[in-house]
Amino acid sequence: MSIRHQQPTSAAMPVPYYSMACRVGTHAECEEAEVKASPIAVPIVYETCVCSCHLSEVQASGEGGTHG
Repeated sequence: MSIRHQQPTSAAMPVPYYSMACRVGTHAECEEAEVKASPIAVPIVYETCVCSCHLSEVQASGEGGTHG
């Protein structure tokens, strides 16, 4: 493959994170929908699941209202 036809690297295009529970269809078991703070002085980044099932949970609970 020539240099002109190479696909962009993943560093240029971030990949959305889906938990293993959501990947296999057990959405109710996903515990990674909320942002978690990493421990102080430990370089850990917890990824948050961006599955659409979590968006519907927020809307059903009434937390996803409009601003203004």
